[in-house]
Amino acid sequence: MQSIISQLESIPSNYQPIPFWSWNDQLNDQELLRQIRWMYNQGIGGFFMHARGGLKTPYLSDEWMHAIEMCCNEAQNLGMHAWTYDENGWPSGFAGGKLLEDPENRDMYITYTTGQYDSSADVSYFLSADQLIRVNQAKYPGEHLNLYLRKSASTADILNPDVVKKFLQTTHEQYKEYFGTAFSSKVAGFFTDEPQYYRAATPYTPMVAQYFRDKYDADILDCLGLLFVEKEGYRTFRYRYWLAMQTLMLNSFAKQVYDWCCGNNIHLTGHYVEEPTLGGQMMCCAGVMAFYEYEHIPGIDWLGSETKNEVSPRQLNSAAQQLGKKQTLTETFGCCGWNISPADLKRIAGFQYACGVNMMCHHLLPYSEHGQRKRDYPAHFNPINPWIHEYFKDFNDYFSRLGYLLSNSEEP
Repeated sequence: MQSIISQLESIPSNYQPIPFWSWNDQLNDQELLRQIRWMYNQGIGGFFMHARGGLKTPYLSDEWMHAIEMCCNEAQNLGMHAWTYDENGWPSGFAGGKLLEDPENRDMYITYTTGQYDSSADVSYFLSADQLIRVNQAKYPGEHLNLYLRKSASTADILNPDVVKKFLQTTHEQYKEYFGTAFSSKVAGFFTDEPQYYRAATPYTPMVAQYFRDKYDADILDCLGLLFVEKEGYRTFRYRYWLAMQTLMLNSFAKQVYDWCCGNNIHLTGHYVEEPTLGGQMMCCAGVMAFYEYEHIPGIDWLGSETKNEVSPRQLNSAAQQLGKKQTLTETFGCCGWNISPADLKRIAGFQYACGVNMMCHHLLPYSEHGQRKRDYPAHFNPINPWIHEYFKDFNDYFSRLGYLLSNSEEP
């Protein structure tokens, strides 16, 4: 017992919380250093340098890289861990908008209409009583299903390995080039945030057509309409389609980014999206558990103050146990509001820790609260929040100790 108590008196920094440090204004050297020292004194073991709305320092510019290097050096001096966020915004993969300049890099999605045959559709089908019949003219009288392949304005096609390679070259490789041989000793790793194949509509990628040709010797356009109508063969097609989308995303994005981090001796953490429900996961990545293999510290997102969802932390814990990963992260407290109490914050985090999480990423520690920044999905954890002055270190120490115990324990 005494041995455990002595261990808990001084928790290593790699078990302490790593908050989202929102870089959301013009960055000043002295202010950055002051905030790091404040975090250190509050029992925080590191930080994610997170480009976010309101940022005035140009993203990935020389000025940006100087700020990153200075903060990495200060973290090293204090025994903290400096992580960088892999985007300017989210979801990860569009390189702060740079990749979207070329339409060929953009996500695609499918819309549809039913009614008369439409020659402007990308593919059309006659809807017989029990079959879907692909047509290229108004050959049959009756109802048709018309599909249209659209391009996204705001997200990149991370199911295309060439697009992900461009993402790595535009972001990760820039940090590596700037730091040179000191890269892995200065930067702990990257946080990837909400990668997805599409979210607001039915996703599509040219990669899935190639996948079907290679695996099934089939033209996907012959059956694509079965995503929207229940005709002969729709169950088999839908299973194959969503399995293909997940497989493409795993290999193109998750594995490629993970392999890059492993090859450069840094770590990868973060979370995917819509983890709380199996239906939400299907909409974005066809199930999150398969992706946890490709993170050194797999994680989830926890929005709001409800504590009814056991799906995401238990899936996370199950995958971590199977893969032998000691630490699991939660990006938590976003959307709880300014009026959330410390007791409620403890309840929210405690529920997740009881379900298998053991490391905390506070959402959000903003560099600035100027103007609209104070409305960025609070709660916010800085001195503008009154209880922070007296209790924040106690709060962090409690969850650092709890996380340390859980990380170094075995489930029966």
